Amino acid sequence: MKAVRRVRDSGNNTVGFLLDDGNFYTLEMIKKNINVIENLTITKSGVIRSKHKLQIVMYKAISRKIYTTLSKQNPFARDIQKDLLDWKNDPLHKVLQSEGSRQIGKTTELLKFGYKNYEYVIYVNLASDDYNFQDLVLSSGIHTLSMETYCRQANLPSFVNNKNTLLILDEIQVSPKAYNSVRSIHHNLKCDLIVTGSYLGQILNSEYFQPAGTVSYLEMTPLSFGEFCRVFDKEDVLQNIDMYGDSDDKDYQKLLSLYNVYRQIGGYPEVVKTYLRTRSIEKSLKVVDNLMTTFSNESAVYLSKEPLLFRAVFKAVAQEMANEKRGTGASLIGNLTSIVNQNRELLVSKKEVMTAIQWLIHSGIIGYCDLFVEGNFQNIAYARRIYFRDCGLVNYILNSAMIPKSSAEGLLSETFVYDELYRLHKESKLKRKDPSFSTKDGYELDFLVATKDFTRYGIEVKTSKGSIKSLTYFKSCGIIDKMVVAKETKGGKSNGILTIPIFTISRLFK
Repeated sequence: MKAVRRVRDSGNNTVGFLLDDGNFYTLEMIKKNINVIENLTITKSGVIRSKHKLQIVMYKAISRKIYTTLSKQNPFARDIQKDLLDWKNDPLHKVLQSEGSRQIGKTTELLKFGYKNYEYVIYVNLASDDYNFQDLVLSSGIHTLSMETYCRQANLPSFVNNKNTLLILDEIQVSPKAYNSVRSIHHNLKCDLIVTGSYLGQILNSEYFQPAGTVSYLEMTPLSFGEFCRVFDKEDVLQNIDMYGDSDDKDYQKLLSLYNVYRQIGGYPEVVKTYLRTRSIEKSLKVVDNLMTTFSNESAVYLSKEPLLFRAVFKAVAQEMANEKRGTGASLIGNLTSIVNQNRELLVSKKEVMTAIQWLIHSGIIGYCDLFVEGNFQNIAYARRIYFRDCGLVNYILNSAMIPKSSAEGLLSETFVYDELYRLHKESKLKRKDPSFSTKDGYELDFLVATKDFTRYGIEVKTSKGSIKSLTYFKSCGIIDKMVVAKETKGGKSNGILTIPIFTISRLFK
């Protein structure tokens, strides 16, 4: 084996070598294996010499190569990359806490971002760290020397304590010591820091110190419909199609076809990859099945509960969503508990169901929908409905829960709109942080939304012609300014009602 390139960083320091197997090796790795490298020697003082002059390659090129490989393996262009870059470019940026459910692609997107925008990326998975980050860094003191020791142990290039270095602490929820050290790391080191994990509900545990003022938050979701269209090179069609029927019929059909696939399989990256490879809804839903099993089993471990509890809660949420007389949701947890207890293998309390629901909320698997009482934007009843945060998840659960097709169709459409609105709320494009619905005098709006300039939209989601009495009643009461019907249509305007293709719902507020 021979060295073919010497690798230097931006400070002109040698950090390793490229060998003829095409791989990069740090100085520590070279020293440990110097006897099998023909053209390198090591002096008594520990300096590595080459027998012949080697060409120089910059370490940034190594990082760029890793980024290219990651991008080929995970080719989806995610919107979160812009959010991450905005965070990096903010001169006063804090530690970033990246949130989102399991298998959503957080680690992949963070690594792609790191290798594209930094010279050095130090990635530590606290759930499977073989190099004692807690002992070497957190216990011995957070400073350049302890980080240098860790990097040497982990066969990483030397630690460079500046803004060209990104430290990623993954699965932060498994280590109270690591999470409680976030403020110290931020204070003592000059490098950028991102912490992330799939089950960050764990940090509500009393062992965890909340580093207020030190951390900013960024939530990652499954692929949005816009990102899904991007995968199929149809994003421009989505962004430019007329919402009221004046575009080519073929464009509406292209988007409707994609919408019907997305509504069934959702936006989890592995599910979308499976569909791209097989073009099979059935095979894609098998991946969703694996995801649900993973969610149930891992959640059960964290909360010391039976996995059966979570599977039962998933079905209970779907059945509660399918309840035709949904009303204000005042007895939501009681209803869910009753449904769960219909399973003869379980007998649980409201507290246990509430704990499971809260866990799934913090895990990014389901989300709450609030109630504007009697259409009053100042009178809010929190957490009155529950939606799955991905259409594929709810489609899988609806099938397994034997929900009638007529109800399932409506729930899938409503979940799609909820998830699109959820993203807009989190991006601060709409007022408040969570989607809301409303009831008044026996009338019910699927969603009630206010924009930043306080234009108020009433939204009804339809799978058939259906009644629009709720919209007209809320309008007559002066509660809403715009009446919107979202359905599978080319769209149109009539009598003050905006009927839009359901897949353009996010465009309504952009």
